[in-house]
Amino acid sequence: MAVESRSASTSRENATLVVGLGEVGGAIAAIVERTETVLRHDLERVEIAASVDVMHLCIPFKSSAQFEASAIEYVERFKPALTIIHSTVMPGTTRAIARNSRSAVAYSPVRGKHVRMQEDLLRYVKFVAALTDADAALAETHLQNVGMKTRRMAKVETLELAKLAETTYFGVCIAFAQELNRYADHVRADYQEAIEFFHEVECLPRTEYFPGVIGGHCVMPNIELLLRVAPSPVLAAIVESNERREYECEHSSISAESIALGECESGEAKVLVNR
Repeated sequence: MAVESRSASTSRENATLVVGLGEVGGAIAAIVERTETVLRHDLERVEIAASVDVMHLCIPFKSSAQFEASAIEYVERFKPALTIIHSTVMPGTTRAIARNSRSAVAYSPVRGKHVRMQEDLLRYVKFVAALTDADAALAETHLQNVGMKTRRMAKVETLELAKLAETTYFGVCIAFAQELNRYADHVRADYQEAIEFFHEVECLPRTEYFPGVIGGHCVMPNIELLLRVAPSPVLAAIVESNERREYECEHSSISAESIALGECESGEAKVLVNR
């Protein structure tokens, strides 16, 4: 039986702890509790007397200093045998937490849509990285035991960068769609018909994108994290294109046909077709 985060205190012999009960943490807790005792901790402070085997960390990343301080505080308070970080973080974060807390810490970012997070956690391979092979093996064993497929990366920084790159690649594709849509509007061409020209070209992405405003809470925030690592004219162009699209939608400076296509809808930019 899982212990909800509203509980003031908990006493179990051994358990898995999930810290952060948003869309990701809630989904992880639901999966893990099928096979193990799960303790939950969110905004309300919870005192846990149990021995924590694995702590899943699913808290928001606002800055390296904020995240590292929070993570180390949780490690020192709950003393887990292993901590698995699922949050999207800056490269170097996992290494800093492991070294400064002197504890076993692994990184395993999430892939998938928030609306079907439980299903996608079990669908996609859960990549894992840690400072030592032993810590990575512990994380892999735990995730496999709860039903996830795993694969190991050699360095935590590689996996931290890969997570940021995944969502940023999505942003690159949408920004290109935004720009092509502007050209189509400028010459009074049909955007949808124009992109059909790409269909048989195997080296191009097999997905068509709405040229809409990039919303949500993954793509643009993760681009901002990469820009903190180092400046990039390519990433800056994505930010500029998305700001222009917001202005264009607000001031109706694009055609009625383009608006009908759907690119001024709020939220995460949508996929037209997966070919």
